[in-house]
Amino acid sequence: MSNDDRWRNYVLRGGADSADMWRELLCERERDVLYILGLGFDERMCAGVRQILAAGGSGRRSINLLEFQEGAESASHAHADLRETNERNLRAIVDEFGCGFARRNIKLVSEDGRRVGGRSIAREFVGQAEFQAYSDVIVDISALPRGLYFPLLAKLLSIFDQPWTDSVVRNLHVVVAHSPVLDASTQDEGIDETATFLHGFSAAEFEREATREQPRVWLPVLGRGQRVQLERILALVTPDEICPVLPSPAQDPRESDSIVLEYRDFLFDQLRVEPRNIIYASESNPFEVYRQIMRSVRHYKRALAPLSGCKAVVSAMSSKLSSLGALLAAYELHSSLGDRHVDVGVAHVEAQGYAITQHDGPPPTLFNLWLAGECYVE
Repeated sequence: MSNDDRWRNYVLRGGADSADMWRELLCERERDVLYILGLGFDERMCAGVRQILAAGGSGRRSINLLEFQEGAESASHAHADLRETNERNLRAIVDEFGCGFARRNIKLVSEDGRRVGGRSIAREFVGQAEFQAYSDVIVDISALPRGLYFPLLAKLLSIFDQPWTDSVVRNLHVVVAHSPVLDASTQDEGIDETATFLHGFSAAEFEREATREQPRVWLPVLGRGQRVQLERILALVTPDEICPVLPSPAQDPRESDSIVLEYRDFLFDQLRVEPRNIIYASESNPFEVYRQIMRSVRHYKRALAPLSGCKAVVSAMSSKLSSLGALLAAYELHSSLGDRHVDVGVAHVEAQGYAITQHDGPPPTLFNLWLAGECYVE
């Protein structure tokens, strides 16, 4: 790791350690907490907010619920009953702990049928004034899709990276109920015909004329059941080098082998990916995914310096926890200045809805990532 990497040292807690951290943090002094989560059908939606509110401590507790306007034709309406159950459970938690509660409506589809969810969710939080009343802001992505939590977290990181007018350091956390089994059992339906770059990591800079001839390095963070998405991202990116990221170690010890077998013809027969290009990163540590992507992109930037460097494309097609590592790497590469900057895009294929299959695995594990704030102040 470079000593300049932002998250070279980091705070990550999971399971019982996460619960202990919240009890210690919230009880050490009065803290005002804003908890942001999405209204979705995922059964993990309310696990994090209950644990953190139950941790105790004094101070204001507020919840912002992101409710999505998907349009009348959305395939996700098939899971309305699951969303209603989650909303009832959340309202019960709000009543139990006496929290402040507000809704934020996020438009996902424009009047002319274009997908605008990423842009809408990024615009929902304008600036620091919205967060000055709080010491800690928590974003729970357990029920949010990648196409929404990537631009949301990128926007919040950019807000928290600015100096606060009152000089008070505020904390930004991410909570996720991690379950590779649940992630794998939720499959995209109605996949878009073409891939796009997510808002905040868009084509405007990536496709600028001055660097159009730079070699492109594609780093897909792989999970199962994403063959169609891979093919459509490939058509968008047209990479010169491909470095697949596989989960190892993983909850299932054979997970990386299973993924390689699933995509063997695509990766090795069709694309001729060199086995030495494969990157391994822990499934349960997003900062390890971040570290490996940062290391690989910097290696290619140095190696391709005679060609004026390279462009990087990241694609997250894995569990939410691993996908967070891809987001952190893309954000840092995108926001760095001078010699550390790399033109980076996050390529993604949207889906109109999701199919949920039966699953049989261990219960989700709550993880907390502390992304900005007190613990990083020297």
